[in-house]
Amino acid sequence: MPEWFDFMPSPKRAIVLSGGGARGAYEAGVLRYIVEELPKDLGHPVRFDVICGTSVGAINSAWLAATIDEPAFCVQRLWYLWRTLEFPEVMRPSLSSMWKMLRSLVSREISDADLEDPHHGGLLYASFFRDLIERELPIDNIQRNLGRGLIDALTVSTTNIVTGQTTVFAQTARSELPPWTRDPRRVAIGGPITADKILASAAIPFVFPPVKIGKHWFCDGGIRQNTPLSPALRLDADRVLVISLLSDSRTDYPDPFDPSDDAVDHAFPPPAMMLGKLLDAVLLDPIDYDLAVLKRINGILRQGAELQGALNEVIRTHRGQPYRIVEPLLLRPSQDLGRIAQEFAAQVPESFWGSRLMAAICAPAANRAYEDNDLMSFLLFDGGYTGQLLDMGYSDAKESHDELLTFFQD
Repeated sequence: MPEWFDFMPSPKRAIVLSGGGARGAYEAGVLRYIVEELPKDLGHPVRFDVICGTSVGAINSAWLAATIDEPAFCVQRLWYLWRTLEFPEVMRPSLSSMWKMLRSLVSREISDADLEDPHHGGLLYASFFRDLIERELPIDNIQRNLGRGLIDALTVSTTNIVTGQTTVFAQTARSELPPWTRDPRRVAIGGPITADKILASAAIPFVFPPVKIGKHWFCDGGIRQNTPLSPALRLDADRVLVISLLSDSRTDYPDPFDPSDDAVDHAFPPPAMMLGKLLDAVLLDPIDYDLAVLKRINGILRQGAELQGALNEVIRTHRGQPYRIVEPLLLRPSQDLGRIAQEFAAQVPESFWGSRLMAAICAPAANRAYEDNDLMSFLLFDGGYTGQLLDMGYSDAKESHDELLTFFQD
């Protein structure tokens, strides 16, 4: 082996954590397997150079960045926090906020008192998640881990409500951010990641209240960038591990006009089901397209250095950075999370929902004659459901052990 081989830089690895509400427990299960089991074969701890998250993935990402210096605590505590969730504590409806939202639909102005209400604009209180972040997340450790070289960058993606721009908040070890996209619909802002930025990334519109940062209001980054692949590439990742929250089974669709006698005659879909499908379409679907584009670009670049150089001269002027080969690895649930949510929700007593209002919303949707319930899969912040996702994430990562091992090897 040549002497210079020992001095070749290690590939820069990024992990990308998607959004998806309560589905985020799956990510925690995957992370536990990676951090606990892979080092046994690697001979050293796993390293995440760039950590990118959106929505609930932003919460998991910030936790990973802040606690990766204590690997066992990092994944075991995250697992515990997800496993011990109780639905009535997390999903507390804000009746006053609901009334204010209805009133604002017919009023031209929103009162100053309403704007000062931290719960305005959301059907549910976000206080559980704020309290959890402020109590559990050692957020100052992010900068310490950056300074110690344990990680290179953390990003959380949000959506600017007024402009519609995807706004990526990035805390890095660099003095300034690298060239970002020239697309005005996407901007990056450097600086410390705060609880407000994390909560903004996770603020599903109308479900949780938006968050004001500076002079602007922000909400769930998943509206435009649910799987933040682009920030990982902008921060020079050579390998990207993407944890998607859309199962394999949801990428194979039956023929809707199947004339056979076996075709299912569905009942009329209730509003809760339609809302769940809307969340699916907005928050979960685009990653397959993004990865397909990345693989096509890799194929073009592998055709030769001469073509790559000519292409990148043109590309650099348009996107600020040249293209390069990036190796992706995708992990996704092996089972339909909507189906698991439906099975769980259909067997709980009405008292489970914690309030008459939540029971009125959730119980009818749970009892419908459908095999899956996407809305519930986003909202079931309860250990009875999230525990199943934790186990699945761990098991799926175990099934991908060899691919993960290759990903983390130099």
